Amino acid sequence: MDNDTDLATPVSTPETAWSGQLAEMIAWFEGNPNLPEKIEPIVMLRFLKCMAYDVKKTQALVELNYTMRNKHPHLFMDRNMNDEMTAKGLKVSDCLILPGITPEGNKLLFFRMTDLDPTTRNSVEETKIFFMLSDARFTRPDAEVDVGKDYVLDEGDIASGDVQIVDIEGYTLRHLAYVSIFVLRIYMKFLQEAYPCRLRAMHVINCPSFLDKLVSMMSPFLREEVRNMIKYHTEGLESLYAEVPRDMLPVEYGGKAGTIEQLKARSIQSIREKSAYLSDERYWKITSQSKSRWSWF
Repeated sequence: MDNDTDLATPVSTPETAWSGQLAEMIAWFEGNPNLPEKIEPIVMLRFLKCMAYDVKKTQALVELNYTMRNKHPHLFMDRNMNDEMTAKGLKVSDCLILPGITPEGNKLLFFRMTDLDPTTRNSVEETKIFFMLSDARFTRPDAEVDVGKDYVLDEGDIASGDVQIVDIEGYTLRHLAYVSIFVLRIYMKFLQEAYPCRLRAMHVINCPSFLDKLVSMMSPFLREEVRNMIKYHTEGLESLYAEVPRDMLPVEYGGKAGTIEQLKARSIQSIREKSAYLSDERYWKITSQSKSRWSWF
């Protein structure tokens, strides 16, 4: 994709109504032979908001998203909460979507290891779990609102971007040896070019002494503008508090959002509640035999 569709570029909310564009995009999606059969309206609204309600750019983003999913089904489509490896992946890592939206309109995502044994790392499962959690999240508002039968879809309830917080305490050079470069490349490409939410910032906390080696390994997969978004916090959490609302963090990190255990239970429950949706091929699989113009990804 060209720079105009770069997910790291800031975007403003349009003043015009979006409901007509949403209906137009859903009709386009359902009639497109190079896309799956169905899409949830709130998911399409996320794509539109991500592209500043530019229909052509949104269509390009949607096509790339689903083509990459179908190109790599082991990461984006072959998912089952009852799978033994997935259960193990959920156990050895914490991948959390923190409640609420920041005053800047962003969603906070939090990651850390819980098992420091390098041999427990599994790049495929960790990536799969992140996108399962994201896809479940994208079917609900990001704001803490009542989504009962009277709820009306509101683009203001959808975050304009994501802020990732990654705790790498306990990482060693041995952990780097268990990272799949192939999976990392796909993950970063999808996140930077096909994800329906813009990355606003990434905060890396509890950095180890070999930080330079970690940065060197990641750099080839990051666009310059994304590299510039990453902030490494090497001397405690005070510098993090200056960047994100402290109260929105887990209790263990000085916040009031709940304990890690509570937040993880909430995250896992969100996946379980959407398990039928996540495994329904009508929402994910492209069945057309026609060749997509994005097929080279």
